[in-house]
Amino acid sequence: MEYLHVLSRPMVINHDHDIIWTEAYMDTVLFTTKAQSLLLMTSVAMPVFSKKKETLSHGILLGVVGTDIPLLELMKLAPRYMLGVHGYAFLVTNNGYILAHPDLRPLYKDGRKLKPKPNYNSVDLAEVEWEDTDELLRTAMVRGETGRMSLNVRASLDKAKRPLFLVNDYFYTSISETPFSFGMVLTKGHGQYMVMGNVSVEEGLHDLMSPDLSISSEWTYCELDIDPHHRKYSQLQAAIRYLLGKEPDLECDERLLQQTLFDAVVTAPLEAYWNALMLNEPDGVMEGVETAFLGTRSGLTRLFRYAGLETRIAKKFLTPSDKDNLFTVDHFPLWYRLAVENPPGKFYYYSVNDKGTTFVVATTAVTMSSRGRTAMVGGEFHRILLSGLQVYSPLWTGDITVCSDR
Repeated sequence: MEYLHVLSRPMVINHDHDIIWTEAYMDTVLFTTKAQSLLLMTSVAMPVFSKKKETLSHGILLGVVGTDIPLLELMKLAPRYMLGVHGYAFLVTNNGYILAHPDLRPLYKDGRKLKPKPNYNSVDLAEVEWEDTDELLRTAMVRGETGRMSLNVRASLDKAKRPLFLVNDYFYTSISETPFSFGMVLTKGHGQYMVMGNVSVEEGLHDLMSPDLSISSEWTYCELDIDPHHRKYSQLQAAIRYLLGKEPDLECDERLLQQTLFDAVVTAPLEAYWNALMLNEPDGVMEGVETAFLGTRSGLTRLFRYAGLETRIAKKFLTPSDKDNLFTVDHFPLWYRLAVENPPGKFYYYSVNDKGTTFVVATTAVTMSSRGRTAMVGGEFHRILLSGLQVYSPLWTGDITVCSDR
């Protein structure tokens, strides 16, 4: 410690407080509202010196202050609804190693436990963005440059079962006072435009509280971690309380909330329509159809079950544990992504095998056009058994504007 005090004197005198960031590591975290889990983390730390005038020239090192940051929380700063259905964000170190990326899978299952893979924290950017064969993107980000480039990409969906051929625009820049670089991907033809609509808070709140409606639990509609009092709320509860004026101190994404309110209003007639189909059997819903649901770019989902839990075949489908088919921090649902890859108005069918139970999902894109611009506003879907199928399209109404989100 005596040597440390000597070595720290120039830093104290020059007020030069270095900030140190670590590379990614795995740690166990206990959230207030979540169970204990392994997460990728980074730590930031800096020295603390005495600033007393009488000892300033002595350069006294008092200690070190630091904090651990889940990388998942950093990625929430790049909202999914702004990036579009195939867009994503990622972080790399100045060594080219990945801090956060939707294609990074650092854990594996060992029985019922999740364990870190060997060398999980030294996965190179070239191993996931493998179309960057000349390492132009990797080299630019390692050097901390700011810029953009386009690459022809071969991506995959549904655990590499379904290929996609895309053209991605990569935007990248360094993050000041850190050894990290931030990258963002926008796919050409997807997410360039979004639908913006205006509805009153009163009208939107009425439909937002509908029992068949939910919003993504992993998206940040309102920031719940600043005040411990807010951590007891779900994202939907927090959004409703904020809009009602009961929690004015909440920090919420006004643009996302406006989109969510608009989507809630224009999709409200679906519950009555789906219910009417069920009541008009056998003319309305064919035997075997279990679930009707619709999702929008704002992370809103409307869900109608034609079959109860006891009679449903795939009971996990569209439940909180069914991550592949929900709006998460990493991705849009599988059925949403497949819908946008096919012509609007035409249904795309694919089969799913869930632990021996086979069922079919029918999915179609819902788009709107204005002044020559077309935007993806959502998709309508049925999860069905192989025994039967009936599909239909909803009627969208209301004043809309299609505008660029870039």
